[in-house]
Amino acid sequence: MASDTGGVDPDGPEDLEAVADRLEAALERIAAHLAAVRPGRPPAELAARLDGLIGRLREVLDSAPTASED
Repeated sequence: MASDTGGVDPDGPEDLEAVADRLEAALERIAAHLAAVRPGRPPAELAARLDGLIGRLREVLDSAPTASED
């Protein structure tokens, strides 16, 4: 699966706060769309995909070195 980094070098010095803000905005758009299209629960397949992505993000964040480890 190809990833779209929005023209940003994923290994570059971009502010992680800005990345988190974009991710939060994207998740808010997904939630708003689902609420408009399917009130109630999201489709199980989409929920499973989002859970998987969130799990991967947590794994990466847990394994990332902290500023004190540099």
